[in-house]
Amino acid sequence: MSEAPSAPVPAAVIGCGRMGAFPSDRMRDHAPAAWFPLSHAEAIRATPGVTLAALCDRSPEALRRAADRYGVADCFTDHRDLPEGRVPLLAAIATRTPGRAGCMIDLAGRGTRAFHIEKPVCNSMAELERLQTLFDRGDVFVTLGALRRHFPIYRAARDHAAGGTLGTMLETQVELGRGQLFWAHPHSVDLLLFAAQGRAVRSVGARFDGVERKGARILNDPVVVDAVIEFEGGLVGRIGRMPGNDWRLGCERGKVEVLGNGAALRVARAEGDGFRLRESEEAIPPPGEAGGSAFAIRMLVACLAGNEAARAANAELKRDVATGQRVLFAMAQSHLEGGRPVTLSEIDPDLVIEGRTGELVA
Repeated sequence: MSEAPSAPVPAAVIGCGRMGAFPSDRMRDHAPAAWFPLSHAEAIRATPGVTLAALCDRSPEALRRAADRYGVADCFTDHRDLPEGRVPLLAAIATRTPGRAGCMIDLAGRGTRAFHIEKPVCNSMAELERLQTLFDRGDVFVTLGALRRHFPIYRAARDHAAGGTLGTMLETQVELGRGQLFWAHPHSVDLLLFAAQGRAVRSVGARFDGVERKGARILNDPVVVDAVIEFEGGLVGRIGRMPGNDWRLGCERGKVEVLGNGAALRVARAEGDGFRLRESEEAIPPPGEAGGSAFAIRMLVACLAGNEAARAANAELKRDVATGQRVLFAMAQSHLEGGRPVTLSEIDPDLVIEGRTGELVA
């Protein structure tokens, strides 16, 4: 998926904070190497076939810092100020969630064809319906800041679980600790959908802690106590509160685990009557190329170059990006109805989740 266009793709980073341009030292200290480069600007710089042509941020100070760091001359405080003829083919959007959907739709209307966007996708069902129309276009390509599905270790784990040697996959569970709906669990939902490989979502049930609301508007970013997603064919996805940043896939005759945010891969195979499992630590596949957000940027560049395999993979990813956001809203709908499992068609079309934590928004 590394095919690049003959001329470099002009790209802009919109939102020059932590994910846009300045990743946190804490992440560098604790995450495995596959997570880097993480910021959008770093990933663009690390990817052949694309050039960082413009920066945008509402804060002049953040814009100046990013411009100095990356040596970019074209800087704007509003994406709508990008002049005709210099609208990027690829936009990496790392703003806070409010306004993100409008930014994508504005830029697509002016010629942008590839988007790498931070999670969550949007704040409301109304925005999601507008974005669905954009995602359905065959000439628009989208990747999401839920990156684990791109990492070789997570792909190897799914291959082990789905390959048939362990029997049918029955359950998959994500454990990200005491995580908030919009801050943490777009990652969880994306991994569950990645495991499901296109299986339709039958129902979603969830319980939250500490919801603040006004009617159909949830004001804060509540902690998810638990969630269960049922897929066609019987696969069940679960989100819990245990610590560890682990992903587990359970099959009829064994289980597969990615531990420590991608630090280790473990496979346990049933022996004899199946009551005992023999565990083995598996080798972690090397990334081969720059990791982190560069996985997503490479996919977009390949899509723009006409790479059919990349475009087919991105069509599946766009499906999961839209479905994943819908699942997050369904989790909220379920909680508001006492934890009752709901279908994706039962979500209140007026539902809004502001995602606030104090003065901040997701």
